[in-house]
Order: sequence, then C-alpha cells, then structure tokens
Amino acid sequence: MQVSPIISPQGRPVWSIGGAQAWKTAEHRGYMVSLEWVGKGKKAAPCLCIWPASNVIAAGGTESGAWVISRRAITEFVGFTKDLRCTGSASEHCYRECLAALPVLGKDRNDKQAFVALVDTVIRFAPDLVHMPATPRAIRFDKSDAMWEMTTIDKSSGKTLNQAEV
Repeated sequence: MQVSPIISPQGRPVWSIGGAQAWKTAEHRGYMVSLEWVGKGKKAAPCLCIWPASNVIAAGGTESGAWVISRRAITEFVGFTKDLRCTGSASEHCYRECLAALPVLGKDRNDKQAFVALVDTVIRFAPDLVHMPATPRAIRFDKSDAMWEMTTIDKSSGKTLNQAEV
C-alpha cells in the first residue's frame, strides 16, 4: 500500500493497493484481498488489505475505501492455537470490527450477506497473513523515485550549496 502523489477531489491522498508491495492478491466472496507490506523501509508491516471487488469508484457519490488489518492485530480477530494453526472461528471482536468496516467498504451495515462474506474473508486469509515471509529487501531499502529534485545555488559564486530529493 503506497501513497500516490495524486489527490482525490475531496483533497485526500490516493493510495495504491496490490502493487509491488503485494505478496499475494485474491478475490473472495465479493472482496479483493491483498497480503502486502504497508509502510516504508524497515517500518513496513505485513497487513491484510480488503476492499470491495464490485466497485472501483462507489456509485451514488458515496466514498468507499479499503480496510487494513496488521499481523499484530490478527490474533484479536481469529483464534489460533499455540503452533499458529487457525482454529477457523471468528472472535466477537472480529464481528464488531467487520460490522464497523462495512460503511468504510461502501456497504450497508444492514447487509447480512456482505457482513458474513467479510467475516469469512478475514478468517480465510488470516493464516496467510500469519505465515507471510519477512519484508523483502527491495521494500526494506526502498529507493522510490523522487517527486522533486531541489538544488540550492549561491547566486554570487555559482556554487552548489545543497541538493535534496523529495
């Protein structure tokens, strides 16, 4: 998940999901899923990103987004044994959070089918999130392209004082 230099009409930054930082992507019960490292450099954390498969731009002017669960929090959602095997049961916390995430995903809170599908998606991909490999070297030492290059030049001598990339 990377922030783009593009700004939405509401003035918010646009994020790209499922790109170079994705380990796996899939579609499950009407939701797109991307297992990827969110963040830059050494602070990149493995996360489960979920967004609706049916709409890239939400109809009716409503905003929809993505829901992200980090590996640190996944044990609050799904039961695991001590040898990291998924029990396949969702916790009460999972039900609460999935219900709260439905409006974020552009779904109605009263849509029982969307709710059950979201809970099933979290349970289905929780073991994959736990077993994600370490952050790849390319992401840990990301040298992404700079948006601007700035150079400070002394007008009297013509010498370069400072150079920076942003």
